[in-house]
Amino acid sequence: MNKFYIQIAFFLLIIPLYVNNKTLATELVPKKDAKSESKKSYPVNDNTKEIYQKNKHLLYTDIEETINACKFMNAALKQLEHHATTEYIIYEPNKYNELLNKIWDPDNGLYLNKADIKKKIVRVYTPNLVMIQQRSRRWPWSRRKYFYALAAKFKKKKTIIVMASANIIDHNRKNKKYFENKIIENANLFEAEIDSEDDIRNGKIKKTMINMVPLNKKVLLEKL
Repeated sequence: MNKFYIQIAFFLLIIPLYVNNKTLATELVPKKDAKSESKKSYPVNDNTKEIYQKNKHLLYTDIEETINACKFMNAALKQLEHHATTEYIIYEPNKYNELLNKIWDPDNGLYLNKADIKKKIVRVYTPNLVMIQQRSRRWPWSRRKYFYALAAKFKKKKTIIVMASANIIDHNRKNKKYFENKIIENANLFEAEIDSEDDIRNGKIKKTMINMVPLNKKVLLEKL
């Protein structure tokens, strides 16, 4: 029996912006030595070419920011692997890539609740490392909220998809507080500036963030 494992975690707990000026950071810092870098769990390419090509115009070429994003997501991966627990079994191995694509595609509503939610990629670092923006509104009359998060897909013995927020400067005039991810160590390692939309700049929607509170879903695919 061949077994394939996919471990998935979405950090979708939206929390209010009541944070201080300290952040935590990663211990998984890549070295300049190429040999030591090759041992790190950086996002790697697998079956995400279609989504990458669709968003290739958002490719960001700042090397330093890309490296820092990798370090940040390595720290998130470390936390995820520590906490992931739940298992699900699927008896059709051909569904493996299909499931991965649905989870990775921001246009897919998989695992989202019934609230009014819109998600999009706003920056691409590599085919398997992107920044997303998600907007949501629980009721038609309620105020819309949004957050930014880095999303990475890792491929080792299993495929792991991780999402976590960092400090993103988007020029929201009503909210200039520093974001702190209290779960990821040395999270202040990563910071980015985004050319946001007018409704964000004017403070019409409320800025939030997601922390390391995973809905852990470990999917076991078996070929019988």
